[in-house]
Amino acid sequence: MTNKKLFGAKNDSEADVVGFVEDGNPSEVTHAAFIAATYKGNNPQPEAKRVGKWLFFVAEKYIDDTWRNVKKAVEDGKLWKHAKVSTAWRSKGSVYVICVYTYDCDDENDVMKIRDHLREMGFKRPTSYKSDEQTLAGIYSDLSAGFALYKA
Repeated sequence: MTNKKLFGAKNDSEADVVGFVEDGNPSEVTHAAFIAATYKGNNPQPEAKRVGKWLFFVAEKYIDDTWRNVKKAVEDGKLWKHAKVSTAWRSKGSVYVICVYTYDCDDENDVMKIRDHLREMGFKRPTSYKSDEQTLAGIYSDLSAGFALYKA
């Protein structure tokens, strides 16, 4: 994932921005759109089927600590094997997005198990879940728009 040039850079100054990096604080990274976390263990993880993600919008003053906790949970295998966070380069205003992935948006038990673990980690506010298919189709919105496959 590292060093993949950002698709659709708007100007020359964005041409050197990469899509993902694996380290850094979201509030400080300005050379990548996202920071990614990946499972580091040896235990088998479910293979991707119809990937989806929980979306959490986090204020800048909390983002670095919050991301550290999510990243550790992914690396330790407490969540599925992928998560990402927007960076200072990509975030709009002072709000960042954390995406916590699940292997199959149709597996409601697993989707809700991940949500329950995230709630235990402190993500108490209601949030939305959508499939990667929706993202690829350009479906972006908030809780009120009805795009969510799950809300919890």
